Amino acid sequence: MLTMIDPRRQRELVRLLEQIGLDVKQLEKKNPNGLDWLLIDQALLHPSFSSTHNNDQLEFVGDSVLKLSVSLFLREKYGNKKVGELSALRSHLVSDKNLAQIAKSYDLQKYIVLSDTIRKNTQNAQATEQTVLANSMEALIAAIYLVTNDINLVRQWLDPHMLKSAEAQLQLPALGNYKVSLQELTQRHWRCLPDYRNVTLPEDNLFTMEVWFADRCWGKGQGKSMKSAQQAAAALALAEVGHVIDQLG
Repeated sequence: MLTMIDPRRQRELVRLLEQIGLDVKQLEKKNPNGLDWLLIDQALLHPSFSSTHNNDQLEFVGDSVLKLSVSLFLREKYGNKKVGELSALRSHLVSDKNLAQIAKSYDLQKYIVLSDTIRKNTQNAQATEQTVLANSMEALIAAIYLVTNDINLVRQWLDPHMLKSAEAQLQLPALGNYKVSLQELTQRHWRCLPDYRNVTLPEDNLFTMEVWFADRCWGKGQGKSMKSAQQAAAALALAEVGHVIDQLG
C-alpha cells in the first residue's frame, strides 16, 4: 500500500466507499501503489481533533471539486436554462444543508473523528452538526478526487443525489424569479420584505448575498452579479421557508 493505516480504520473506510458505490478493488488495481488511505482518513478528521492533521485543506479543495462537478451536471442536465437559473440551482445543491442531507444518507457521522466537546455539541445543535457534515463531505469529495484523479468517479455517486435535489427545487414556484416568490411569502406570513445584504469579501471571485427577515439569515447565495447572487440566496430561503410554513400548518 502507498501509506500505512490502522487495519480496523481502513476496513471502515472501505465500507464507506463501497456504500457510496465505488469499487475499491477496481480502484486499487488501477493504482499500482494502492489507494492513499491516510488521505481518505484525513478527510474525516475534524480540526477539533487535531490542529495539524485535519480536513481543513481538503475541504478547501473539495469546495472547488464540488462546484465543478455540479456545474458539469447542471450544464448536461439543464443546459436549456438561463445562467441565473443554473446559478440559483447550484447554490442550493452545494449548500451545507443539501450536503449534510447527502452525508446522512451514508451515515457519514459514524466515520467522522471529532473531539468529545464538538461531538456533544453536534448531538444538541442542528447547525453545528450540519456544518460538520457538510465540511466533511467536501473534504471526502476532495480526497476521492485526489486519489483517483477522475472527476467522473466523483460524479458517478454524486450526480444521482444532485438530480434528486434539483428536481425537488424545480418544483418550487417561479424558478428564476425566486425573489418575487420569497417576497410574496414574507409579506403574507411575516408582513415584511426580505433584506438582501452584500457580504462579498475582497478576495471573492463571485458576489455573495445573504437574505434576512424575521431576525435571521435564511439563505446565502453566490453569483456573477449581485442580482444573480440575490436570486441564489432567495432560492435557498424559499426551501427553508417552505419547511417552516409546513410546520406551522
